Amino acid sequence: MMNLIKIRFMIVIKKLIIFSILSFFIIEPVLSQDSDIKKNKEKKEDIKYPNIIKINSLALVFSNIALVYERGIMPRLSAGIGVGYKYTGAAPKMFTVNKSVISANIDKIQGYSITPGVKYYLKSCEPKLLEGFYGGLYFRYTHYSSAIEFEYFPDNNTAEYYRSDIALNEYGVGIQLGYQLMLWERFSIDFLFFGPRFSSYHLGYEFNQAPSHEFLDDLSGYINEVIDRFGFDYNVNIKKEGNANASTSFSFLNTRFGLSLGFAF
Repeated sequence: MMNLIKIRFMIVIKKLIIFSILSFFIIEPVLSQDSDIKKNKEKKEDIKYPNIIKINSLALVFSNIALVYERGIMPRLSAGIGVGYKYTGAAPKMFTVNKSVISANIDKIQGYSITPGVKYYLKSCEPKLLEGFYGGLYFRYTHYSSAIEFEYFPDNNTAEYYRSDIALNEYGVGIQLGYQLMLWERFSIDFLFFGPRFSSYHLGYEFNQAPSHEFLDDLSGYINEVIDRFGFDYNVNIKKEGNANASTSFSFLNTRFGLSLGFAF
């Protein structure tokens, strides 16, 4: 009789073990899914004000309106996009070559830029805010346009005069390091102090008349001298396209920096 009770008891125990194992495999995924939902919800709720609209105050000095939108994806990680518009501005003096057979008078420069990027905040002062030192990656597209009047004085030849519309397109990728300070949880000060990038440029000319090959060769030397001032040794070669068009492509390092003021919501 006792053996029969023991056998039945063991059978019940086995059934309970099997039922517990099956229940675990049925219930665990549901609990895990519910836990993931709660974690994702907590992550989203961790950032108190995930949206920040900023304006780059330093860009205004260069006649450039630059707005940035930053969106917190999760604590310490954000994505954003910047849009800049250069409404007017004279060419920098470094674009002028004094000792040259070419004299260039550059009109006002206009253009725009688009800069998407991501940031990772290395150490947040407050987990619910996008604050602290950050590092990240960004991309850059820039388009500038203007017009230039050239005076060309070749040796032992008569002077040549050209007018050309020009367009400069940039495609770049770089890294960014900075610090964002949040005041009263709503107002941001973003110090972007290091933003080097490698860029590829395409420069196109549309002349009012067919340029001579000698002029384009000397214009290539003119641009090479300007690029050399940035510390890069690059051989620009302007090639004629069609009757009155010409273009060239080149690459070198560039950088960006800024001091942006923003509002979080």
